[in-house]
Amino acid sequence: MKTSITNRIRAVIDALPRFIRDARWFNRPLFFVWFKGRHVRTAMDFKSLAPSMSNAEFCEVYRNVKTLADDRATDTNAEAMAFAISRLEEGTLLDVGCGRRFFLNKVGRGVGCDLLGGDVIALAERLPFSDKSFDVVTCFHTLEHTRDLPRAVAELRRVARKQLIVIVPRQKRLRYTFDLHLQFFETPEALAAAMGAPGEIRQFSQDLVYISRP
Repeated sequence: MKTSITNRIRAVIDALPRFIRDARWFNRPLFFVWFKGRHVRTAMDFKSLAPSMSNAEFCEVYRNVKTLADDRATDTNAEAMAFAISRLEEGTLLDVGCGRRFFLNKVGRGVGCDLLGGDVIALAERLPFSDKSFDVVTCFHTLEHTRDLPRAVAELRRVARKQLIVIVPRQKRLRYTFDLHLQFFETPEALAAAMGAPGEIRQFSQDLVYISRP
């Protein structure tokens, strides 16, 4: 299902009164459909379960849980992606959370790092690279999945030499969200605070783009 469609559906659902939007009875049938009738309880309770999971258990959730969005090439908004590419500096490139390598294939270069695959398998909070290993580090629709956001941000900065580009969804923090997100960035200011250093922030529909020097 296309991101543009799910964003419109999410906007309608999120506009409901909070006592309905946060009610388990309301969300359960929607989760059943979105998560294809499997691992529904895990998906609904993921925010409370994730902090106490081992790394192996955490990875296993991502390996097993499937949604109606799995047919997408990328979750990133096309305008946000185009803007990031237009600002991309030359040099070695690391894409953290590369997924199906959509971005790397688009730019035709770079090393992909992901929880489940890519050139290197690793958590964003524990990148297996030395300091300033890459000229450019990108991280698209990944920080919202991290359990330790400050550590993940610190790792991105640590391995970047010249430029850091981050894209996250602009999303309200709610009890139940139709994803495995643990971090939420409702405003540009929220993203700026999370990144902890000055940078350029632009909004494209439901995506926020952050660009800075490490």
